[in-house]
Amino acid sequence: MKPRLLFVDDESKVLDGLRRMLHPQRGRWDVSFRSSAAEAMQALDSQPHDVLVTDLLMPGMDGGRFLEEVHARHPGIIRLVLSGHSGRALALQAARYAHQFLAKPVDSEALVRTLERLLALRGVLTNPRVQELVHRLDTLPALPEVHQRILAELHSQEPDMGRIAALISQDMGLSASMLKLVNSAFFGLRTRVSSPAHAANLLGLDVIAGLVLTVHLFSSFDAARHKGYDLEGLWLHCLNTGNVCRALACAEGFAQSSQDDLYVAGILHDVGKLVLLCHAPDLYGEVLTASRAQNRAVWACERDILGCTHAELGAYLLSLWGFSEEMIRWIFTHHALAGEPEHTPLAAAIVHAANALDHELRVVNQRYERDRWRLPALEASGHAHRLEDWRGIAACVLREGPVNEP
Repeated sequence: MKPRLLFVDDESKVLDGLRRMLHPQRGRWDVSFRSSAAEAMQALDSQPHDVLVTDLLMPGMDGGRFLEEVHARHPGIIRLVLSGHSGRALALQAARYAHQFLAKPVDSEALVRTLERLLALRGVLTNPRVQELVHRLDTLPALPEVHQRILAELHSQEPDMGRIAALISQDMGLSASMLKLVNSAFFGLRTRVSSPAHAANLLGLDVIAGLVLTVHLFSSFDAARHKGYDLEGLWLHCLNTGNVCRALACAEGFAQSSQDDLYVAGILHDVGKLVLLCHAPDLYGEVLTASRAQNRAVWACERDILGCTHAELGAYLLSLWGFSEEMIRWIFTHHALAGEPEHTPLAAAIVHAANALDHELRVVNQRYERDRWRLPALEASGHAHRLEDWRGIAACVLREGPVNEP
């Protein structure tokens, strides 16, 4: 069955242009067009769709309210915004419910490439329940302590942007959300921002305050729902992995922008676990129970029970949110390096190694299966000669403890 796509815009010229642009894809996609949110909602209610692409500035129900309603009634659909100058307030309202922003006028190749990537990765998530929970996701929670410190800073008489940016940069949920927003077409930046702290500074204090206090894009993780799970341990592991990634990239001579990219990949590599913990706690509880009872790696139990791993789920979420193809690939393969061993990219090997080395060097449970970190896969990837040096660098980073992004 062909994927079903729906485009919504009140300007007939825009819809005509999209029809011409997408005409060559008619053999593989079922594409329809509507000129108002009301007409589009009727189409969505009448039959399931895979992708929605909507304008924001429309008469009647604007795009922000429309996206909120679609999220509530049809959470499984991929939601994209294609808009021009819509104003900051409306764009921030839509930010919670839109997976990506695209700018008008859109390049046909860029639009088709974006749609192809989103539809292709979706096939990785074979479990319909898992697929829907990723599409339904509108926010990622922050570590409660970090969230409270940001709220306190925002409510202080003179909020310090530097302190807020530093707090954001050490939290995977906040980092992912900030980078998603600042790299969207709404901001129109010519270069991609890799640093969460830089992203926070670009957004500015007023926007961050609006996102936290008004739009509620950021929330605190509800630890009461997940008793027995070491939430702080997950955050520490991700922060350690990010810092080790950056240190290894520096040692290998990567440019500063690539070091920033790898730091982000490190702190986000387990974002799929965060999604499952927050939005499918009972289902993920089965995975964790099986992992402990069988002394097997969590990713292996995920594969058996969910039909996918947290690495694949996290990569799919970041693809929905418009992260770079390289970042998505690094996170997708952080447990199992893909492709022929001799063709494994060095950056992918760094993310894989940083994750494994934090587990190997900072043992939380002595009874864990030692081979679960899959360092033999790294040794077979063409980078075996780097492993001992990397192990030494990682040991130094972990001895120094977590370091917030400068």
